[in-house]
Amino acid sequence: YLCSISYNKKLFSANQNNTIIDTSLNTFIRDRANLKGTKYMCQEGGCGCCIVSVQSIHPVSKKVQVYSVNSCLVPVLACHGYAITTIEGLGDKRQGYHQLQTRLAALNGTQCGYCTPGMIMNMYSLWRGSPKLTMEQVENNFGGNICRCTGYRSILDTFKSFASDATEELKQRCADIEDLATKCSKANCQENCKTCPKQFVELENENDFEEVNFIELAIAPKKLKLNFHENAEWYKVQTIFEIMQVFDLILEKTYILLAGNTAQGVYPINNPYQVYIDIRDVYELRTNSVYNDHVELGGNMTLSEVIELFLKISSENPLMFGYLEVLADHIDLVAHISVRNIGTISGNLSIKHDHREFPSDIFLTLTTIGAHLEIHDPTGILHVLTPEEYLNMDMNHKVITKIILPALSRNHYYLKTYKIMARRQNVHAHVNAGFLFRIHEHNNYIVEEKPTIVFGGISREFVHAHKTENFLIGKPLLSVRTIQKAITILNAEIQPEFEPTEASPAYKKLLAISLFYRYILSINSNKIDKKFRSGSNNLRRPLSSGKQDYSTNKKFWPVNKPIQKLEAILQCSGEAEYINDMPKRPGELYGALVTTDRAKCDLISIDPSPALNTPGVIAFYSAKDIPNKNTFILPDALNPEFEELFCSGKVMYAGQPVGILVAITQELAISAADDVVIKYTTAEKPLMTIKQVLDSGQKQRIRLERTITPTTTGRNIYYKINGEHEMEGQYHYTLELQTCFCEPIEDGLNVYSSTQHLQIVQSAIAVMLGIPENSINMELRRVGGAYGSKVTRSSLTATATALAAHKLNRPVRMVLRLQTNMRALGKRYPNFASYEGKIQYLTMNMYENFGNSLNDNITNLTVQGIRNCYDSSTWSVNIYSVLTDMPAHTWTRAPGTLEGMTVIEHIMEHIAYVTKIDPIEIKKMHLVKADENAIREMIQAVQKSSSFHERKQLIQQYNKENRWKKKGISLTPMSFHLEFFPCYYSMVSIYAPDGTVAVTTGGVEMGQGINTKVAQVCALILGVEVSMVKLKPNRNLTSPNNYPSVGSLTTDSVCYATLRACQELQNRLQPLRKQMRNPTWTQLLRRATDEGVNLNASYMYSMKEPNLVNYSIYGVTVTEVEVDMLTGQYQILRADILEDTGDSLNPLLDVGQVEGAFIMGVGYFNSEELVYNPNTGALLTDRTWTYWPPGARDIPIDFRVSFRKNNPNPFSALRSKATGEPALCMTISLLFALREALRSARLDAGLEDEWFEFFQPCTFEKVLLTSGTSPTQFLLN
Repeated sequence: YLCSISYNKKLFSANQNNTIIDTSLNTFIRDRANLKGTKYMCQEGGCGCCIVSVQSIHPVSKKVQVYSVNSCLVPVLACHGYAITTIEGLGDKRQGYHQLQTRLAALNGTQCGYCTPGMIMNMYSLWRGSPKLTMEQVENNFGGNICRCTGYRSILDTFKSFASDATEELKQRCADIEDLATKCSKANCQENCKTCPKQFVELENENDFEEVNFIELAIAPKKLKLNFHENAEWYKVQTIFEIMQVFDLILEKTYILLAGNTAQGVYPINNPYQVYIDIRDVYELRTNSVYNDHVELGGNMTLSEVIELFLKISSENPLMFGYLEVLADHIDLVAHISVRNIGTISGNLSIKHDHREFPSDIFLTLTTIGAHLEIHDPTGILHVLTPEEYLNMDMNHKVITKIILPALSRNHYYLKTYKIMARRQNVHAHVNAGFLFRIHEHNNYIVEEKPTIVFGGISREFVHAHKTENFLIGKPLLSVRTIQKAITILNAEIQPEFEPTEASPAYKKLLAISLFYRYILSINSNKIDKKFRSGSNNLRRPLSSGKQDYSTNKKFWPVNKPIQKLEAILQCSGEAEYINDMPKRPGELYGALVTTDRAKCDLISIDPSPALNTPGVIAFYSAKDIPNKNTFILPDALNPEFEELFCSGKVMYAGQPVGILVAITQELAISAADDVVIKYTTAEKPLMTIKQVLDSGQKQRIRLERTITPTTTGRNIYYKINGEHEMEGQYHYTLELQTCFCEPIEDGLNVYSSTQHLQIVQSAIAVMLGIPENSINMELRRVGGAYGSKVTRSSLTATATALAAHKLNRPVRMVLRLQTNMRALGKRYPNFASYEGKIQYLTMNMYENFGNSLNDNITNLTVQGIRNCYDSSTWSVNIYSVLTDMPAHTWTRAPGTLEGMTVIEHIMEHIAYVTKIDPIEIKKMHLVKADENAIREMIQAVQKSSSFHERKQLIQQYNKENRWKKKGISLTPMSFHLEFFPCYYSMVSIYAPDGTVAVTTGGVEMGQGINTKVAQVCALILGVEVSMVKLKPNRNLTSPNNYPSVGSLTTDSVCYATLRACQELQNRLQPLRKQMRNPTWTQLLRRATDEGVNLNASYMYSMKEPNLVNYSIYGVTVTEVEVDMLTGQYQILRADILEDTGDSLNPLLDVGQVEGAFIMGVGYFNSEELVYNPNTGALLTDRTWTYWPPGARDIPIDFRVSFRKNNPNPFSALRSKATGEPALCMTISLLFALREALRSARLDAGLEDEWFEFFQPCTFEKVLLTSGTSPTQFLLN
């Protein structure tokens, strides 16, 4: 038999001759179908950029279903009989675009664009699968899609506009967009409509989209047996009997039962199985039955099916099965929709069976309600077990066939389950809990039988709190004495295990007891003191919304006009090409880095032979194979030293590359790289933190970098303060990983690197290989997110790839896997500061953790951040670099500035606390004269627009009335100093026949909209439509020696260079224009060509330009939070951002920049935490399973962005200001809003009103452990 699959209406038949048995759907789509619109990043279902839409027939109902899946998790052979739709199948410039694509592009729902295809395909699947989609459904179902660029608001707004209950405001905004895109008059236009940006095309016949092959697929054989190389076998079965037949055939071969294969996202499969058995469409395993006293679920029902069924049953029989709604809500927190669409109940239980530490929500909820599992073995015996008994059963050649759920009368039983996570969605639980009590409401809430108290996430073996359960039998539940005694017993029972990547045992214990208390409070709030009632439920998050307020001046259009990003529609259709999307070349090979797993030791040997013996592995190169200089960094103004490309002996950090392994596929190269054997000398314990270095006495690791010297001394000294401040690192989390493609050519190398700095890559390759720089051709169209990670660190990937290509004389491509990307490369600088002073002067020592190298020095930016908008004339500040045994840290969005501002704002808040003066007044008192007027005006404006004073009073009253929920509000000012650097290029070419224009600049497009703004400037100066301007890739031929695209200054610089180049062209054309008397644009150009006028002009911006002067970007932010003091969880209720953008070049794009930067800051201050092994230095949080940037439901519920009006930038030729980085610094206000809420909780807990330590990352764990919450306070009245 053949495995038959349809993709975008094309039929494909997979078999042992054209497919490897464990090939993922993603690999098939990209490499076999050659559809590059579908991306990949994590390869574990955690990022969402690989999502595609599936259409299949349900084996029981026989109905057609449409749903999203993570193509990186699904084996292509498991798609037999499925119709797959990728982003290309929705629409493109040839066939027209789908309205999901056009609307997301128009509403600025893309920036770098790497997440966009996955976002759209997730929405497309929701839309087709739910006829009456609601806004709540839309917003709830993007937990599996990560976007680091946009801040999600624009994406959610776009997709909610398709909901049946979309707001009038959203509908109107979309109507306005579609009016702008009204089809032009074909009679008067000679253009091709499908490529015209004014043309709005929607695909029709949506319901028939897959019909071409779906009928053929539907009648394809239902069973499969395929034999592959090395005796691997693939079976697709239809019945339980057939499963047992396969078991009989395979004997003791290793096997896997496949339904969704989503477990691979948690525990990757390292060793391939001998037998794969696809049981997804087994009829008996997908059925369900409802009886008066129980419900039966087929073991293979997907979690999405279960949620839908539970909601249906609970509404039809609320008395006996109303509790199923609680379970449905809990299961909705398991992973995300694309996992739940194919992940099954049995599959989730199987993970728990094989990995006891896994905090399975399915196991927990089933155990809580007293469910049973029916298990079928080859002898025909049916075993009926509890979930706990199942954990101890040998499941070899057995299958879970049914899950049996009891009826539970709501008149007697009270069920609650909880899941406390590090962010709102798509994270495993810190602790999950289930409580089921039979209670006599009319008899003092007596517990009538042994209750169920179940916890997950405590330890491998812990399930029930048996002693607590036994104690509570017959006890009055709403008795303080009962509760306190039960808590004492529970406290002794719960002994969480330490796991370095998980929450601390102290947090888990307190959390478990808090959830028990929460359950008690929820039973009857009327019996509880009003002040304690807020503890009875989790934080409730309503739908999010946003407002954007900016002005635009038509006099300057197309500059200052909010137009759609040039690449937006191409990103929304998957047509935008990134480095790894480039067509495969003949003879192409793939590389993977081989890295160390420990720090602070020496290499003894590197043995690649186990890897080289693997068929398909071609070569391994290490330091000894480098032709010239072993380096990927050359010393310059910001980089004082070389850095080794490959470790030559002394291991500096865990994750340091020792070589590159080359193979015929990327997957093989990555897997074989793990087979290279590295032997080390005995490692010393690494010094990973600043405090460890300071305590070690190794002064050679510490160097004074910058100072702020006082010019005067303060007077009238009344208060003295001192303290410390500490901040950790942050991973950039680009969805496009570090990528390079190198191709040998006749005079050198063509190099395509996902970099922010072409010049450093070019120079490093030239020096490493010992070849001239002019033999290296660099070209780059775009990168998929950067945030500083691709300034210098991209050179490591590029030089390694270039070495392999050079040695083999064949094209080589390398995409780092996520774990390597996170381990091998540096991140945001951790820092530590100690300060002391008397109010009027400040003495501070600040230390920056540089990692193992002094390169990428950001301390000049740290100085600017520390100064912020304040008068520093009485400050004495020393900033030191500290070398540690970590990867060399590097530029990360708002590098140095964010850290410096956070420290000084912390000190200002500390001063306010000591002096008992409002923090805003303290900050206004310390404003530096140059910034004072702007900051005071903006503070006043945002206080008014945000109703700051009124809300602050309401919050104070709320905190008085509530013990377990607290709120806080904070206002933070910002002065972000921007300095220009040389040099940036622009080249403009005009094509006379049709008057169109092409531009190439030295700026790298990475989502910030630089190309669009350049086109707007070019169109303004040349007097043409923006649609006539195209941006071409960045090339080192036209932009030699160009400065990196960093610090938000690139747009200003290349736009200015473009302006000057266009002015030069206009100057050349002006004499002809006067002669010809009002010619058309094309007439003028044709005449110019005849007259020999040069229609190509280039310009290099340099530091000598009089029209670009360093300036400050001002901002003020108000952030309000709500905090749950029983769990530490919090949410941002509202954020009001007022930023000074001058006359924005494009307000639509700049709003997106502000929102995206702010949400990246939310992640930094909230959920993003890096954990290292203290003994080896290895990064432990190196996956989506352990490192958590914000998701779509972590953004402010009310998200407002305003631009300062009527304030053009006098220091810019275009009156605008930069926007890419400053708003990240305004997230600092979150820290102090939390501090205000915590202060109220600590006072309620009886703690002294004293200044307390509370630093980034402000995880939920840190919040709870700082709050003063203690079980002794768990009262009812």
